[in-house]
Amino acid sequence: MPTLLRPSLQWFCAMSLAAGVNAAELHIDVQKKVLDNGVTVLVWERESAGRVGARSFYKVDIAAERPGTVGLVHMLEHHLFKGDDIAGTRDWEKERAVAARVETLARRVTDAKNSQRQCLLQRDVFAELENDCSTPELDALRAELARAADAQNELAEIEWYFGAIQAAGGTGTTASTGRDWMKFDVDLPANKLELFMWAERSRVENPVFRHFEPEKEVVVDQIRRYDNNPDGKFNRVLRSMTYDAHPYGWAHWFSDLTQATREDHWEIFYKYFIPQNLVLVVVGDVEAEQVYDMAEDYFGSWQPVRPSPRLRTVEPEPIGQKRLAVTAAAGPAVAINVPMPAVGHADAPVFDLLAELLGGPRGQLAARLVDEERLATEASASAWTSKYPSHFAMQVKARDNSQLDAVEAGINAVLADIAAGAIDDAQLQAASDRLVLTLAQNLEEIGRSAVTIGAMETIYDWSYLNTLPELWASVSKADLQRVIQRYFSPKMQIVGHLQRDSEKELAKKATGSDLEFASLNTVRPGHWPVGGPVDEFFLADMERGAATREQRERQGTDTRKFRETGILGLADTREKRSAAAAHESTPTDNVHIDYGEPLAIAEQPWYVPPFMAKQRAARFSEAAPTRDYRELEYPETDFRFPAESDYRVELDNGISSYIVGESLLPQVRVTALVDAPSLADPEGKAGLGSLTAQLLRKGSAGRDAAAIEDALNRMGATLSIQHDRRNTRLEAVAPADQAQALVSLVGEIVAAPAFAAAFEDERERLALAAERADDNALYATRALFDGALYGDTHPMGVRESATSIRSITLEDVRAHHRTHYTADRIALVISGAVDREQVSDTLRGLTALNALPTRRETATLDFDTPTGPQGLQVHTRQLDTRQAQVMLGHLGIEGRPDDHAALEIMHHVLAGGGFASRMMGLLRAETGITSALYGEIEPGRGAPNPYVWRFGGRPETLAEGIGLALEEIRRLREDGITAAEFEAARTTFIDGLIPASYDTAHKIGQRLAHRRLFGHYAYQSPQYLNYYAGDAAQVEALRALTLEDVNAAAKKYLDPENLVIAVTGQLDIIRDNAPETVRSALEW
Repeated sequence: MPTLLRPSLQWFCAMSLAAGVNAAELHIDVQKKVLDNGVTVLVWERESAGRVGARSFYKVDIAAERPGTVGLVHMLEHHLFKGDDIAGTRDWEKERAVAARVETLARRVTDAKNSQRQCLLQRDVFAELENDCSTPELDALRAELARAADAQNELAEIEWYFGAIQAAGGTGTTASTGRDWMKFDVDLPANKLELFMWAERSRVENPVFRHFEPEKEVVVDQIRRYDNNPDGKFNRVLRSMTYDAHPYGWAHWFSDLTQATREDHWEIFYKYFIPQNLVLVVVGDVEAEQVYDMAEDYFGSWQPVRPSPRLRTVEPEPIGQKRLAVTAAAGPAVAINVPMPAVGHADAPVFDLLAELLGGPRGQLAARLVDEERLATEASASAWTSKYPSHFAMQVKARDNSQLDAVEAGINAVLADIAAGAIDDAQLQAASDRLVLTLAQNLEEIGRSAVTIGAMETIYDWSYLNTLPELWASVSKADLQRVIQRYFSPKMQIVGHLQRDSEKELAKKATGSDLEFASLNTVRPGHWPVGGPVDEFFLADMERGAATREQRERQGTDTRKFRETGILGLADTREKRSAAAAHESTPTDNVHIDYGEPLAIAEQPWYVPPFMAKQRAARFSEAAPTRDYRELEYPETDFRFPAESDYRVELDNGISSYIVGESLLPQVRVTALVDAPSLADPEGKAGLGSLTAQLLRKGSAGRDAAAIEDALNRMGATLSIQHDRRNTRLEAVAPADQAQALVSLVGEIVAAPAFAAAFEDERERLALAAERADDNALYATRALFDGALYGDTHPMGVRESATSIRSITLEDVRAHHRTHYTADRIALVISGAVDREQVSDTLRGLTALNALPTRRETATLDFDTPTGPQGLQVHTRQLDTRQAQVMLGHLGIEGRPDDHAALEIMHHVLAGGGFASRMMGLLRAETGITSALYGEIEPGRGAPNPYVWRFGGRPETLAEGIGLALEEIRRLREDGITAAEFEAARTTFIDGLIPASYDTAHKIGQRLAHRRLFGHYAYQSPQYLNYYAGDAAQVEALRALTLEDVNAAAKKYLDPENLVIAVTGQLDIIRDNAPETVRSALEW
């Protein structure tokens, strides 16, 4: 294929932009072509450091599901990563017969179950699963199916896709399923776009389902994760109550997910994965005509078929208000949902404006209920852009249970005021400008812009993105009044009160006499998140109906065994397997299969995989241009690192500023990076840095809080502040013509804040948040781990508490600012459609900023290094959550050692590489124990950060996962990584992770500022990855590496014999289900 890299273009070519443009004039030049078979191809040509964001969207939505298959579109997304007859298999000639046996046996299990429907019928009101049923025929078929599936899985290369993509320099590799679409994501070097085309055709031409049962458990674990939030059931049920008829109110049921069959998935696949439903999106350094040619080569021969069924269900108009009252270890909060129209409706932009006006720390709800009446701690409002009519959501977190009625009344009072004209034209314009800026930010990075463009094309039309700014700007006070009166009346409201009961445990098991909280399981749940991804398609607890471990073993469905090898006596899942051949020759004693006979699928031919559908014509009439992705060849590219001198402007007092101009979007972005981490909080004053950071926007020497908000409104700007262990960051965005005003405001609030006016209120708000932090199971697990590894008095082990925050005085805040907000502890980044000289002059004219002094020696971070664990130290905490959590690790590194490049490669292979890593492959793809494994080896400041691994999963299998994780760490330390793993990981860094870190102007500025301030670049943890992406020096070090260097780093930095293991969840269940070898090793 020809190279896809464009000749160098000026930024102005990518975006229509006039001098002095207003934010509302945002316009993108996307090119579109529809192939003869219906495949839609969208291309946005723009510079992006030689990379492209590539996405495939399928118009498969909630219409594809029905009672019994709810959640299976999401599950199908997972199964479509498992490869075909070329990729994902060690030997297709051997696997084909085994795969056919699996598919046929699965159908016969379904038939046997259907013949026993009375036995399987669940008669218990409160159960979540079918009744378990055992008959000789059914048990024999299940055992045969389990053995056949094991044989197929042993022939599988389960993570071929992620390995191939990362080895080609790909990043951002993921997928998601929403209420309105399914998409697959990857960012690649532009010269390797053909790999995306090959992989996407492979995904639909001849997919093969491998590791079917473990992947089902991965999906269940993703859904179960939400139950760890004590307000999860409340939110889910409230959203369910919002819909009477429409499937937007359906959740993912455990009963449907756990009993999902292969046939269920093939039905969805054949009906909805057709060329007319495919949208390909490519954004970046490409030429549209070459993308069209490549799409034609790979997808032009895909034969169109009958269109997919449409959704005919229409939600009826509400006949009266619905109310939900729940008591739980969460809240207190009031939530109100109302119906809202679909994308393209004339009222939809009005809802967008209402969400912007009502929600957030500066919105009308917070102004009334948080700041003025002091009834609440925070407020939010959201309008979901959807293919079908959906809902508008408001939620306010109250300070006390007794204030819930007052909070509800306050929400309605704010709506009434807006309907009466309380919002003036300036506020409307500011809200409209902020919406445009949000859209612009979603178009800044190539990956996010491809998602934004593709999602809109899938549910409506991509060009609507160019129309939205004008629609938002045209919303009037009369429109607000009409929409509030029409959609927000009491009759239309679904109201929820979440009352906090701190004395109750988070979620008691359901019993006949205790139904107050557990009875939420009996209400039809449904939760639909922003924009469609299923991250929050959650469901109720799976309390009864699941087979026990003994039952699974008796039925032959629990085939994972342990034997005495290694530290815990666990099976070596990475050894070369010979069992496949043995399974292949094992006769299917109870089932005779003639692979030549016609299958009984004449009426519904979608019930089998493509390789078995002999009566069905090939879906592609021509072979792919390249048969095997390993045969693809790519032209060379030449990535060049930016020079700091091109962007740096130093003020007289030493503050470093980085000005990176680009005219891609009509916006200016400002980041103030401050070396004021939480690790610098004095003893007994944990939370001081956070309180100081949050007070910055509450007043300055020249403006009070209201004046700051007015200034932001006049500019149409947004401002956010983040604070963590690493630093403090202020992020602001405004229309490009407000660059000087925005830079001036950020400089003023950083250099000359006034803390007194809001001190008491903000301190109490943070204290309340600290009291409720343990509501989050992951937070509780991390606190347990850090406290055990570092001790309760070490800054790494301390957590802010209500007591420590309430002990902070106003003078503490002022002293903290004087010490940590000094000239050489601050760096500024300004990017966008800006004039470098004008911005430089503005910076030099900021009196307060230029008057800041330099560093004080007392602010240096330098802590004692803990001894570290000796042996396996297990620390537990009982949490009644459906998903258990574990963090295991030991002391890591402080700063970047000389062999850091080797350490990064080793870590990438073990855990940092996401889906391409060993631990993710083992614990997710092979066993389904967890849906996500994270590994962290970030350099510490003042003390070593931990080298830590964490994951969550079912309490019943968490201990097994701990054992497997320990064994994998030990195995890599002893045996090292392979030559193939070494080369793939090195290419991932050199061609992917490092160049991708420079693909926008603001990223360039932020990286340079971070290196100037801290001596290194920021560690990155997008999605499931964890890595350090440096510059030319790191590339040179990577190129000089040897396999022996990496394996030496494994022995140096991995210590599986001496670890802290922090476990939270239902401890009795975790321990009772632990394999004996794990129980012995952990001394349980």
